[in-house]
Amino acid sequence: MIDILLLGFLATFLYTPYGYFIQKGNNIRSFSLQLIFSLIILSFLALVLNFFTPLSKLICSSFILLSVVIIAKFRHIFLKKKYLIFCFLSSIIIFLLITSSNVYRPDAGLYHLPFISILNNEKIIFGLSNLHFRYGHISIIQYTSAIFNNIIFQDRGINFPVALIAVSVILNFLSNLNYKLKSKQFDFHFFILFSLTLFIFYKINRFSEYGNDAPTHLLMFLLISEIINNFKVSGSSKFSDLLLLSLFIIMNKIILLLSVLFPFILFLNKKIKINILELKNIFIFIFVIFWFTKNIIISGCLLYPVKISCFDYFQWTDMKETERVSVENEAWAKGWPDFRKGELKLTQKEYSKNFNWINTWGKNHLIKMLNIIVPYILFLLVILFIVRKKTIKSVHERYIKYLFYVSVLGTIIWIYKVPVFRYGYSYLIIFISLIFSYFAQNFEFKENSKSVFKASILLLATIFILKNSNRIIFENKEYYDYPWPKIYSMHENNEPIGHNFKYIDGKKIYYTANNYCMYGLSPCGLSTSGIRHKKILSYSLIYKYLN
Repeated sequence: MIDILLLGFLATFLYTPYGYFIQKGNNIRSFSLQLIFSLIILSFLALVLNFFTPLSKLICSSFILLSVVIIAKFRHIFLKKKYLIFCFLSSIIIFLLITSSNVYRPDAGLYHLPFISILNNEKIIFGLSNLHFRYGHISIIQYTSAIFNNIIFQDRGINFPVALIAVSVILNFLSNLNYKLKSKQFDFHFFILFSLTLFIFYKINRFSEYGNDAPTHLLMFLLISEIINNFKVSGSSKFSDLLLLSLFIIMNKIILLLSVLFPFILFLNKKIKINILELKNIFIFIFVIFWFTKNIIISGCLLYPVKISCFDYFQWTDMKETERVSVENEAWAKGWPDFRKGELKLTQKEYSKNFNWINTWGKNHLIKMLNIIVPYILFLLVILFIVRKKTIKSVHERYIKYLFYVSVLGTIIWIYKVPVFRYGYSYLIIFISLIFSYFAQNFEFKENSKSVFKASILLLATIFILKNSNRIIFENKEYYDYPWPKIYSMHENNEPIGHNFKYIDGKKIYYTANNYCMYGLSPCGLSTSGIRHKKILSYSLIYKYLN
């Protein structure tokens, strides 16, 4: 287990410095933001490089050498006590999260892990979504994960980026809360931080439940915190930083598209003016161009599986499959598997329209959602009841109502379109936190309020630690590559499995009987049926043969 601690420390130590070019500073809050922006920079570099080469161990290892150069140049920051403490705290949280953990199932086995494996072994493949339709809507975090497979971390390194996002947000929030508690700054930002931190410890506390969703929602929480914290900061630099963060969020979860509106709330501060030729804005533009180009190359669509965004004239574009996936995704999110047990005869498309789904969804998904949300709200209300002394008049910044508008609109679109809790819950939690914070800042608090706030955070942090410690101590230790997360197999023993394969027009394509390719042999997909392959220059093109 000590290797997880050591490598977790090393992952933080080596990769955080990349973010120094966007976020300056030498305290825990600054380091946490540097780590987030470093992951964004690394994901961009991985995305661009994969257009020309596989993300091999040799390529990925070169980033270690570059980080050493950065550390040496800024050794007055990265070889000092404050930074080493940050790395140590990070390694502790990483250890708690990933030791003896599963990866997010079944999605990780179906397409997260096999896509990472493809990135490590192949340069970009035209029409890759024809091998597995889920490759069409892959998240940018898979690129970040792929670049952590190097000569030091080996393929185990692909577990770190998701955990590092959690580390960054948790340490950022705790650092901010500690500062505000010490100075008794019970302002709007404090209550946002407080309510979101409680939710993180309460619900986002298991690595096996993370997948692509939880890290993205954590980034949404960070985005809101930074907008509130920096609203009065003049200049365009902070806007560009937050716009970059919001685009990174969207590249992970398209349902969180409205997150791009949050940074524009900063324009209510009239001191902000944007220079489109600023280096950060040019970087953002190039990042977006490469991302959309990647989408088109892989699936033939700008935003898969949104049919209207697809280009039918590409040989690898499969419009029928795109429409099928779009209809199926929406129907399943609205409770189609539960509805099929009933007697009404509707197609998936009919079921998703005219609120035909609302009754079935309400009996299943809504209940699960309420079981999570209601205890959280009650806990917040109890805390307010304990610490409240009397109501006072407080001045509310006008930007707060725009945060409300975006979060409400996002919640409505999420519930209407894909109402599965894990897809869009950050909209709802942000909305609840905004309401809580709006009323909380109108109160004068009792003398013991500081202790109550501290105790509440400590209580849920303890639950976070105990839940993860329980897994580490009592879970099965007899599996391959213990105590690292199980990335090689869906079986309890995690033994790497030998995939079936077929040569298609000279290209070796792997597939499995149960469709769980996991991390291993690549490229691997659902099936080789109807698949054709051809070489265009040095690139592979996978398309479907139509009779």
